Amino acid sequence: MKKIIISPFSQKPPSGKQNPKNYPFWEEVLLSLKGLDYYVTQIGRGGETKFNLVNDTKFDLKFKDLKQLILEHEFWISVDNFLPHFCNTFNSRGIVLFSRSDPNIFGYKQNINLLKDRKYLRQNQFNSWDECEFLIEAFISPSIVTSTILNWRK
Repeated sequence: MKKIIISPFSQKPPSGKQNPKNYPFWEEVLLSLKGLDYYVTQIGRGGETKFNLVNDTKFDLKFKDLKQLILEHEFWISVDNFLPHFCNTFNSRGIVLFSRSDPNIFGYKQNINLLKDRKYLRQNQFNSWDECEFLIEAFISPSIVTSTILNWRK
């Protein structure tokens, strides 16, 4: 059984609105993995939505516990949030789902950085996320995410 971690959310902007980096199709991806040989652990912060189709949830982990959890799993899948940057410090590879932020700036070459189309990137990559609109059409399809998971090679 392949053990994978998902980190589905990025921190809310100061306004409290939905972060434009949050992938909206997690349920479809998780449903496509149901019945296959995957054990999925969702990580994040307290108060975030817990998906029913995951096998386990671990919220508010300390850095040492998060690192240990990541090392115990085959790979991880995350939106553009803290996790890819954290994992880069100890060379852990994963899949990163981009929408409005540029993987050429915020991504790492060792990861699989999925971006639907550069036309959806926000104009100023360093502005506050409060100034960026959530666009569902900016996200890559669940079938491509699932295919990427199923074809993962360590």
